[in-house]
Amino acid sequence: MWANILAVKSNPRTKAPFFRFPSTKKNMHLPPALTSFLIVHIYKAICATLRIKEENREAVDAAHARGERLIFCLWHDELFSLIPVARHLKVVAIVSPSKDGDYLERILSSNNVGAVRGSSTRGGVRALLGLARMMKNELIHACITIDGPAGPRHEVKDGGFFLANRTNARIVPVRIYMKNAFLAPTWDKFQIPLPFSKVVIRFGDIWDEGEKEVPDIEESTLLRLRSRLKKELHELTIGLFPGAKA
Repeated sequence: MWANILAVKSNPRTKAPFFRFPSTKKNMHLPPALTSFLIVHIYKAICATLRIKEENREAVDAAHARGERLIFCLWHDELFSLIPVARHLKVVAIVSPSKDGDYLERILSSNNVGAVRGSSTRGGVRALLGLARMMKNELIHACITIDGPAGPRHEVKDGGFFLANRTNARIVPVRIYMKNAFLAPTWDKFQIPLPFSKVVIRFGDIWDEGEKEVPDIEESTLLRLRSRLKKELHELTIGLFPGAKA
């Protein structure tokens, strides 16, 4: 995805066509270092123009000030606009051990966000355990794209619950609305906001401590938590996403 970040189709919310970057597979092969350089700088250039508004951020900062560890849980397609708002928070994300993950790791590091590598098929448990150790040793927060890295789209996976159980961290549902965006031709319809677009990042109610909310990782517990988190993520869209209903 990141190697072809400019090769996207237009979001139904916008009418303008978008420039199609030549496919690196069919037409030319850019050196990895140059590709990474371009992607990082295009990303930062877009983010510098975005009109970002954060809702309920004060609750996040208050929890951080109390020394509480947080797990930000969001859908994979909405990740683009969350990275720049880490600011003083020390945040680490789990990133796929793929070429796309290499590009994402560089974007994260350019915004002072850390990364551990792993996916549902390659080193995922090891990555979660490594992140859990980091969170126990330092005041580090986690960012989990709960349907990533390869879907199914908007179906909750269990990585965030595993972390909460292991670290006693508190889950924070997050939704991000981009008024003008393009959708990448990827499994998740990854959203890339247009320059100068309005972006609203809505942080949901922070869950209780992990040991209380996720007392175990039995299937019956996980089934209940998946349903709860998906419901809360949907509720955050009401009054934010056009047409969203209870």
